[in-house]
Amino acid sequence: MNPDPKRAQTRGAAGKVVRGSRGLLELAALLAVAVLAAAPAAAQLSPSQGKLLVATPEIGDPSWAETVLLLLHHDSNGTLGVALNRPTWVEPETVAPGLAEIEGYEGTVFRGGPVAPTRLIFLVRDPPPGMLDAAPILRGVYAGADFELLQPLASAVDAEHALRLYAGHAEWAPGQLEREIADGLWLLVDGSAERVFSPEPNDLWDALKDGGEELLVRAINPPRPAGHPAASIDPR
Repeated sequence: MNPDPKRAQTRGAAGKVVRGSRGLLELAALLAVAVLAAAPAAAQLSPSQGKLLVATPEIGDPSWAETVLLLLHHDSNGTLGVALNRPTWVEPETVAPGLAEIEGYEGTVFRGGPVAPTRLIFLVRDPPPGMLDAAPILRGVYAGADFELLQPLASAVDAEHALRLYAGHAEWAPGQLEREIADGLWLLVDGSAERVFSPEPNDLWDALKDGGEELLVRAINPPRPAGHPAASIDPR
């Protein structure tokens, strides 16, 4: 015997029980919400210039563990990026012996990646209009490799906070990065000048590892006096 459709039970999202034809409508609505909620995650599977790659624990390769990269270029021919959170003690002149001392630049060189490790790439934030003949990588962030521009840029911007040098870069063959993202090796999050030029690059991966939500709150339940909220907010 078929059960009475008005009494039939269907178990929906989160184990909620919905009944009869009305229950089926409720279940359809719940599934629609679930699809919409999952859309951003699916959308993030498309890398593009200006996005940040955040290594997941699935990365496997110790040389990429806890790494954050900025994608400088991405098209059907492949992908190029630089690691943002690998500062070193190496002076720029050590990497590029022909490079003169950059007056006003007190920083060292970041390890941008394993490809062409003796070639310097720079990132600069908000350079004067017309100084760089290139489109921005993302809003306010430009990239280049012309040594002759380093001194003018260092003199024109706040070199300590708006100019960074990277030795080498990372490359992916066509389709390779998409496969690695699909395999769960990388998260894709939005890039920004604030993230690229983070004053604490060693903390950048920890800030972005949960998908780009730097400001997190945790509910904790210590003993509390009467009238105190049920949970205190502990920002980190």
